[in-house]
Amino acid sequence: MSGYLVLPRTALDLHGGTMPAASEQIGFLDFLREIEQDPFPFAPRTRLCVTGLDELLIAQDCTQQRLTATASSLLLDYRRRLKRADAEVNLLADIQVPVAYPLRLGGENDLGAHHTKQDFVPLWQLFGKNPSPREVIPGKVFGYHFAETLS
Repeated sequence: MSGYLVLPRTALDLHGGTMPAASEQIGFLDFLREIEQDPFPFAPRTRLCVTGLDELLIAQDCTQQRLTATASSLLLDYRRRLKRADAEVNLLADIQVPVAYPLRLGGENDLGAHHTKQDFVPLWQLFGKNPSPREVIPGKVFGYHFAETLS
């Protein structure tokens, strides 16, 4: 089952890594707008790389320490929009979601991107909990796969 592969940006060849980046790159907000189109704009098995998610959420104060009611509502809106298109998204190849900051899986299987030692971007609020760890560069770099889309 396809889904979202959240991985360190440095794993991709565009940023010095060895994993080939999907040829079609799109910003997170543009991706949301596209998946809401009727008809669905992407052919089955299309390879996408959704960029800038963690930086966008930091700019919108959607981090664990700065989370306000407004920011929490924004995260919930993003999650709902992703969820509405999950059947169509599952027809695509895994969607790469590279992040600039170190990924950490918390004690409750909640994934975050730590942009400072004290604060992190709560990616689990978009994609859900319990991702499957994936070796994206064997023996060196791990990412996290959300196959049960937004469960």
